[in-house]
Amino acid sequence: VDDFDDILRFEKELKNAGYYYRPHAQTDIDNQLLFACGSFYDGTGDLQTHFIHVVKTNSMDWINYINFRDYLNDDPLAAKEYEDLKLALVRKDSTDNIRKVYTEGKHDFINAVLRKALVRSYLGKTVDIIIDRPYGSAHPKYPDLIYPINYGYLPGVFSGDGKELDIYLLGLNRPVKEYTARIIAIIYRLNDKEDKLVAAPYDLLFDEKEIAEAVSFQEKYFDTKIEVLKR
Repeated sequence: VDDFDDILRFEKELKNAGYYYRPHAQTDIDNQLLFACGSFYDGTGDLQTHFIHVVKTNSMDWINYINFRDYLNDDPLAAKEYEDLKLALVRKDSTDNIRKVYTEGKHDFINAVLRKALVRSYLGKTVDIIIDRPYGSAHPKYPDLIYPINYGYLPGVFSGDGKELDIYLLGLNRPVKEYTARIIAIIYRLNDKEDKLVAAPYDLLFDEKEIAEAVSFQEKYFDTKIEVLKR
């Protein structure tokens, strides 16, 4: 939705239909509305059957839901792994805290999928990049490190470190403040909690070796794997 009030004004009707508004049910969904269904919520039993999460269109929560769905649809092995994990968690002997065990047990798997799905969803797409460390500028913490390429981020899209998703921009030998380019590669950091995107003007492509050399000034400190857009 564009505005949560569009849903909250139907709170009474939703409750009459069996969906109860749960504004403080989970601390990690502050930017969502949660409605829950089942006898547990009307006081007649302990059954929880359905949940409705409402998010704002194009918000980070919306992006995560779409990416998670698409990733599992595209990767049957990951979908099966998720299914097996959920079934195993349900079978655990923890009747008093089964919901907590179930939710916390999925956490690491979901985060790992979301991290991969986020960067992969941009491969081949055209994006508007904000350049905060332009060509020829010095690193804000390490002044001896001079950027040989433009380095920026995708505004409003947050990666595993909680900051906006970083992008290397290749193919320009001049500083820019912003630029529209196509994502041509992903740099997976295997020993870090965030990954990077690589962009270039639409008529340019670089192979894995060229990309590795261009970003080595910073990526040499990490164990990385590069996925390149197929020509």
